Amino acid sequence: MSTDDERRRAPRAPIDDTLFIKSISSRQVSMLEPGNIGAAASTINASATGLQVELEFDVLQGAEIALWINAESGTRTLISGVIRWSRPTERDSFLVGIELDAESGPAINDWLDNIH
Repeated sequence: MSTDDERRRAPRAPIDDTLFIKSISSRQVSMLEPGNIGAAASTINASATGLQVELEFDVLQGAEIALWINAESGTRTLISGVIRWSRPTERDSFLVGIELDAESGPAINDWLDNIH
């Protein structure tokens, strides 16, 4: 069995930022109505292919989501992906792994370049 680091396709960078999350396709993301921005996600780390975020609620594996990155300049960037895993934390929150869509790669790379 491989470790998480062995399965990653891109290096991760630690990030401390807030993204805004919504469900794209259904109510698979509990507490969120499709089409509405309903929650903030605290970013733990990110790469060109994925994110790890902390949420105050659990989400279903396979849920399609959209995330907005609010840059310091005031611009908003939309990225999207699929929930791959979710684990409870000791703080009554959930760590969530998100695999980003290929189309989100350039946007996430620009974001990572601007915050480092």
